[in-house]
Amino acid sequence: MLATISFNINVVNNRIMRRQPSFGFLTSRQLDVLKLRKSGMSYEDIAERYGTTRENVLILEKRALRNLKMAEATIEAALHEGVAYKVRIPVNTRLIDIPSLVVDFADHNAIRLRANFTKIFDDIRYNLPSAVNSSTTIKPIDMYIMMDGSLFYMAA
Repeated sequence: MLATISFNINVVNNRIMRRQPSFGFLTSRQLDVLKLRKSGMSYEDIAERYGTTRENVLILEKRALRNLKMAEATIEAALHEGVAYKVRIPVNTRLIDIPSLVVDFADHNAIRLRANFTKIFDDIRYNLPSAVNSSTTIKPIDMYIMMDGSLFYMAA
């Protein structure tokens, strides 16, 4: 999945405070907590790792899950209102065919893509290793096309 990383710098009491990088709706700490919980790590172990309390880890996880639900609702609203489109790439699709499918869909809907064949191919091949092998998809992939021509995708 493509991720946008941003750093925010705030000045508090004449001190420069750098906030954690963010990945879309999630901070890096929230993303780390979700990954560690998925791997089976307890709240107590995560708290010890970060030098915080179990309660703070619970809050981080709760906010991360809430942010993911908001992101999902945003995508669903955009799809429902017709300002974004979803193209499902089925299992066993040849990787070399995916860019053409996406470009043809965008052309049919009068959307000028911000990506070319090579970028689409490379993004899928290198950023979704769990969904592809050397030449085909092994899991469905959802490609989202925005009205401004930007793309994002995820394994379904």
